[in-house]
Amino acid sequence: MWGAVIGDLAGSIYEYEQTKHFSKLNPKELINEESFYSDDTILTITILDAILNDRNYEYYLKKYAKNFLIYKPDFSPYFKGIFSPGFTKWALNQKNGKSIGNGVMMRISAVGYLFNNKKDIINNARLATIPSTIL
Repeated sequence: MWGAVIGDLAGSIYEYEQTKHFSKLNPKELINEESFYSDDTILTITILDAILNDRNYEYYLKKYAKNFLIYKPDFSPYFKGIFSPGFTKWALNQKNGKSIGNGVMMRISAVGYLFNNKKDIINNARLATIPSTIL
């Protein structure tokens, strides 16, 4: 779990810029004062919370999304909001799931961490990803 959060912090300052060009990484300073947590950390913790409670993944995803809609990293340039527009509309019950990015896969670290057999891992990974994806 820590690896997912630390990886998010380390990559946060490159996320936006890497869509335009590649920057040289400084391995001596992976996390610096400009680093921030992104939607990936928020939703990873969301899935962890859902598993530790009642596994109502959709409820927890919408709950956390609504709580963090006003969060925007103090990093320029950054996206317009913390979550993708499709995920935000889904969380606010404005449309069916339309997540088309890698976010659904980024948020399931807790599934691999907390479940011990292949069947439970596959089932809970599916249940944690399907609420906000294109069906």
